[in-house]
Amino acid sequence: MNFELSDEQRMLKDSLSRFLSDRYDFKARERVIREGGLDGAVWRGLGELGVFALPFPEEDGGLGGGPVEMMIVAEEMGRALVVEPWLAAIAEIAPLLVSADPAIRADLAARMADGSLRIAFAHREPQAEAERPATTFADGKLSGTKARVIHGAMADAFIVSASVDGGTGLFLVETADPGVTIRSQPTQDGRRMAEIHFDGAAARRLDQGDAETLIANAAAAALAATCAEAVGAMDAALWLTTDYLKTREQFGRPIGTFQGLQHQAADMFVALEQARSMAMYAAVMSERTGAERDAALSAAKVQINRSAKRIGQTAVQLHGGVGVTMEYAIGHYFKRLTMIELTHGDLDHHMDRLARLGGVPA
Repeated sequence: MNFELSDEQRMLKDSLSRFLSDRYDFKARERVIREGGLDGAVWRGLGELGVFALPFPEEDGGLGGGPVEMMIVAEEMGRALVVEPWLAAIAEIAPLLVSADPAIRADLAARMADGSLRIAFAHREPQAEAERPATTFADGKLSGTKARVIHGAMADAFIVSASVDGGTGLFLVETADPGVTIRSQPTQDGRRMAEIHFDGAAARRLDQGDAETLIANAAAAALAATCAEAVGAMDAALWLTTDYLKTREQFGRPIGTFQGLQHQAADMFVALEQARSMAMYAAVMSERTGAERDAALSAAKVQINRSAKRIGQTAVQLHGGVGVTMEYAIGHYFKRLTMIELTHGDLDHHMDRLARLGGVPA
């Protein structure tokens, strides 16, 4: 299998890397968090780069990007610790729109592609996972509560999973509808999540009875993108740590000359490369279906979680006390990597699923 990037893919990576380096340094990120988690100029700039058009097919006005392009974007977002709602824009929403009315899909895709429309997926509910959502749809109205909706307060609309006709459907709801109430709160890694309450909110159905398949596809795409994001964050954390080891002096010389610390940095590099290979594997397998895809993604997430823990914790340890201060970037990478460990299933969840599915596909 050839893992070399094409010229177009390398151009995408380089242009996005330059954009984020110029416009999204650590101080800019801190300002964005203080101001609510969204820099309008940066968001428009990402749209102008074509980032948000990547997941949509050309017939809907998109660029028809594949999983490798999504991986490239997600890795750069992770490296820059971008807090804006990019994950839904590049990975989660497009799979949910596959069977929507073509005119509706094209309209939503066009507005998402230029950054003028932000949609969040409202799927999780306050209670434990059930066979069907407790949120219900009847007579054109949606009622219920969704919890832990990432970037919910920044959305212009929601795609909501709800019970209908004995099954599950996907529905489009505008956030401006009077039947929608949003309660937002910060997360530990600088992002925001929301609880969304729907009280007879007007809704349009998007699926054709295939909602559960679409939800599974969206979850797979989001998980693969999150694996790539983690690689970007781990890569940046390793670079920051090795740079610190070269400049921080103790006993009259850089601490990076101490063999014990060199060994720990080397172990971080090994963990990064293990994670990188599995993130590539996740990207390639994310377009498959069924148990083969699920097992591959669980295997990838297991390695990502292990590497994230190793790199995040070691990076903070090698920095010493300053590693957990707000003024040093490394602590923020540690927080994001810790959150990623718990996102889309923790280590135990994916180990269990991998065992049930019979291990990694041959």
